[in-house]
Amino acid sequence: MNIVISEKDTAIYYELSGRGYPLVLLHGQYMNSTMFDTFDQEFGEDYQLIKIDLRGHGYSDKPLHINLDDYISDVLSVLDELYVKKAHFLGYGLGGMVAQAIAIRYPHLVQRLVLVSVGNEPFNDSEERFHLEFANLLRTMKQKDQDKLLAQYMYHDRKTVERWKRRLKDTETTMTNLERKAVNYSTEGVDLLSQSHLISAPALVVSGEHDHIIRPDHGRTLSEKIPNATYMLFENSGHAPMIEEKDRFVQDVKIFLAPELDI
Repeated sequence: MNIVISEKDTAIYYELSGRGYPLVLLHGQYMNSTMFDTFDQEFGEDYQLIKIDLRGHGYSDKPLHINLDDYISDVLSVLDELYVKKAHFLGYGLGGMVAQAIAIRYPHLVQRLVLVSVGNEPFNDSEERFHLEFANLLRTMKQKDQDKLLAQYMYHDRKTVERWKRRLKDTETTMTNLERKAVNYSTEGVDLLSQSHLISAPALVVSGEHDHIIRPDHGRTLSEKIPNATYMLFENSGHAPMIEEKDRFVQDVKIFLAPELDI
């Protein structure tokens, strides 16, 4: 088990696999580093995969107060531990926000940047807007039924996503309400869109056409703010294009990252 101590004496868990140029993989909200295990073979042949459980998630400590700076320090602590001076970053949802923030504040660390299902606002803000839009339906539903309705509007290929989620290590159900609240409010008030013009690394922004939470136009808006960004819309995906159209995703990301293979 790989553990590093980050800011505020917080233990951060990370995993390493593959070999080659470092590729940092950052998971989504309430998920953990095992969400990327499905890519070990595809990316591990050419890259050293650095999979990190951000605080509040996975096997890392779960403090009751978290902010974006804390997440950034978690990643920097792991990179320092591994003597990594520069890397590719691939982030999904919350992890994408963290990768985006690192690219803004520490451009010397980021070779290339892949942002998946990241828009112009935090996920919980988008989720809250969704709940307000369907308030009349949701207020009479049990939590399980609410989750099912949410999934209908998040994913296009729900069966594939459900199979993928069943393979992940479940570290969410044991979280207390206070621990969940800390994650929920960790990105409150964060505005990265207005700073995205400071990103100097080449970036790939990926959205799913059927994602009604982080809508495709949000991803396109973000890509337009990043000076050297490419936008890709996955027409047969929702919020998890890397799973719903895995083969295409792997191919597109490999092509995007390929120029740095010989570094």
